[in-house]
Amino acid sequence: MTTNDFLAFASGASANVLSQADYAALSALLASGFQAGTAQSAQVNKVWRQSSIMAAVLAQLIVDTTGQNAVDDGTTATLLANLKAAVSARSVGVAGASRNAAMTITTVASSATFTADEVVVSSALGGLKYCLSGVSASINLATTGAGGMDTGTAPATGFVALYLIYNPATGAKAMLGWNVTGTPTEIYPGANMPTGYTASSLRGIFLTNASRQFTPCILRDRDISFAAVNVLSTTTNQSTFTSFPVGAVVAPGAVAVNVVSSISNGTANITMELDVASDALGSALLVCDGLLPVVGTGRTANGWVPIVATQTLYSRRVSGGGSPTYSVGVIGYRF
Repeated sequence: MTTNDFLAFASGASANVLSQADYAALSALLASGFQAGTAQSAQVNKVWRQSSIMAAVLAQLIVDTTGQNAVDDGTTATLLANLKAAVSARSVGVAGASRNAAMTITTVASSATFTADEVVVSSALGGLKYCLSGVSASINLATTGAGGMDTGTAPATGFVALYLIYNPATGAKAMLGWNVTGTPTEIYPGANMPTGYTASSLRGIFLTNASRQFTPCILRDRDISFAAVNVLSTTTNQSTFTSFPVGAVVAPGAVAVNVVSSISNGTANITMELDVASDALGSALLVCDGLLPVVGTGRTANGWVPIVATQTLYSRRVSGGGSPTYSVGVIGYRF
């Protein structure tokens, strides 16, 4: 249990203390302080209470916010550091917030570097927060510990979540990989945080190949973009919204998908429509439709579609005849 050594003095209901009005009226005393001679106990108690009660309150802020003891050992360094941490935790923004977060992977690779002007990391949601500036931290999926995977190896043809982690005692920043076995959380969810690192925030969820490497992509803030990958190709009409999986390229924890849909027909002058939506009700509809007057030409549509069911979208496909072809591709997602 954390403790606070800084106690308020003369704080009882019947304490021998000047009233606030009488104390405020002592303009000469307040300006010059006590002089040689006998001090009135009520005046002295008032001064001691004013200083001690604020010390007790500030110390309790440290205890409540940081979980550290406020120790009266005659030194200031630890108290000051913990007070700064407490004030920071009460003043910075939402865990995971960032400015100009970026990571570019131009070819398959085990290593990459994350940069950002600012990132907010936290010990837990609602916990102690730190605003880190000028971040530049590298990750190597072939290693473990700070700057690598938290434990074990990166997944083969799976997803790895990258966390920016922070050691408040040393100021060290590092990336840490987590093999995605469920839905990634905003704060590192594993049990293998490197020693001394107590705060983190999710910086991206990335696809890996069969060799446990990153696949090419671009991270900008909370968006990950890549070359188009087809997730649905069919010649079958579908009159109601039906689900189809996108988990081969869209990570668990993604909240929206950047979709490119297209239609074409082997017969001229056919009207077609391909609808992509978030659910079976057709919510957040992305429509690709029109009259296709020439064989071999088609139409496309592009837009963001929110995800309701993990790694799943819905489509409806309608054609006026001929030989329709419907395609849906993904060019990125938001986490």
